[in-house]
Amino acid sequence: MGRPDSNSGVLSARAFSIQSCVRMLHQNKRVAREEGLKDLVAALEGFACVDDHRYKEALDRCFYFLQNGSAKEKERKDAYRAIGLYALTVGPKAEQTLLDRLFDLDRLAEMVPSSPSDAQRAVAAIDCVAAATLACAKQPWEAERTLKAIWEVIQQTATAAIPQVLAAAVSAWTVVLPAARYIEDDMTPFVLIAKLLRADDADVRMAGGEALAVCIELDILPREPKYYYYYYYYNNSKPPEPEPDERPALESRVSELAFGVNARKKKAHAGEIGLFRKIDDFLKKNEQQLDGSITKNKQGPGESVLHGGYVVKVSRWAKLVQVNFLKYYIGKGFYTHFSLNLPLFRDSFGLTRAAGGRADKEDLPAHEEKQLRKHRDRYKSKAVKRDLQDKMQQYD
Repeated sequence: MGRPDSNSGVLSARAFSIQSCVRMLHQNKRVAREEGLKDLVAALEGFACVDDHRYKEALDRCFYFLQNGSAKEKERKDAYRAIGLYALTVGPKAEQTLLDRLFDLDRLAEMVPSSPSDAQRAVAAIDCVAAATLACAKQPWEAERTLKAIWEVIQQTATAAIPQVLAAAVSAWTVVLPAARYIEDDMTPFVLIAKLLRADDADVRMAGGEALAVCIELDILPREPKYYYYYYYYNNSKPPEPEPDERPALESRVSELAFGVNARKKKAHAGEIGLFRKIDDFLKKNEQQLDGSITKNKQGPGESVLHGGYVVKVSRWAKLVQVNFLKYYIGKGFYTHFSLNLPLFRDSFGLTRAAGGRADKEDLPAHEEKQLRKHRDRYKSKAVKRDLQDKMQQYD
């Protein structure tokens, strides 16, 4: 689900230099530090070449802002965004400690706002943890750790009058869910989804609808205990039968949201109506029998993301939710990442050629690999040249 991104930065007219950026992050003046964070975020949005060791120095400075109690809310919010974008840029090559460093901080306290004025910082923290997990988690337990932390946030914000944070937390939970092996016993997603679908806020309802579609696609059944993958992939046995009264009620509510809105409100809720009609169609095409049997080869939304001759074919709801999260989180630099960030979009999301490309992994042709490498090398050369010019200006 797309949420408006107020943090999306744009590189200023002056050339970006990571050296000057790090220098600004060490300034005593808060205005200078905020400007340095803004430039760092804008550079990472544009898929910066982070091989330079000074990017790690900038990352360390961002963690310092999160640990420093005197840092202002804007500094903390931008620091979270910079860390999340850095994780997406580096991807699986990120050092193992990046996720651990996030969880060494008091994550729960940062993701739960103490007042509505803390909502933006809480959303930034939630999105950062989700992005870092999506890009850097190498083992299912890492995703499960994130799921557990975000679930606690959902439980604490479900009754609070801050729908922005609740929608962000539910979306983040849904984004991370496919990477986990199981969900904890105390997680009852269908009970939560039933409440979300009747929320007053449209973003909360849409987040609940996407969570429902992904849970159904992953064969998570109402009231089912943990180790849901175990039943199908390891033991070849049926899961416990779902309660017969839960899913029909959810499907009825989805249909109501898809077709029950009066004409006067249709224009204002066009995005929500479109989403729930897709979910309603998905549920009807892939209906599960109430005896617990599972319909294999579920049909997903069947959408594609196309740019610059390359395509990501999104045939499953889980992938669609993840790609939409990346579009929202990366912001204006999404299509730059889409074209150049091969470890993320090709290896994780199946980036292929648009003409005759398959939805699964495949190596790009040699001449296209060469073209992408040329773009990355050109970007790196420009960055090195800008840093050299910056150094020369110090001695003028």
